Amino acid sequence: MIQSLLEKIIDILKKLIFCYQALIILELKKRRHDRDAMKRLIEIVCEQEGVDKKLGVAVAICESNLNPDAKNVNPDGSVDRGLYQWNNFWHPEVSDEEAFDPEISCRLFCKAVKQGHLSWWKSSRPCWEKYLKEG
Repeated sequence: MIQSLLEKIIDILKKLIFCYQALIILELKKRRHDRDAMKRLIEIVCEQEGVDKKLGVAVAICESNLNPDAKNVNPDGSVDRGLYQWNNFWHPEVSDEEAFDPEISCRLFCKAVKQGHLSWWKSSRPCWEKYLKEG
């Protein structure tokens, strides 16, 4: 009986924490031009998704300098977009809206990492490995 009650309380607390974090993320998204806000957003999302938050921040720093509006047009005409520079040719499943939304972009990054696709960011690997070593 007590064990069941404690489990229910823990479940409710977890849901409250998730809701609180969702509110924080909404506020951080309003400060999209604030690097510290983007760093905190990435940390929260990575924690929720079970991905190393230091990795999430390091890759975003190296890919976009924590700028969710970052855009790079490549010589072949493809476009890298958002915090994690989602390429529209290699990742047509990622819309512009998703690529430029810092929360969605980070969740997509986390999904890719959990599926073993960290190599998608191999061109910036020396940069983010340096950030991870410097801590």
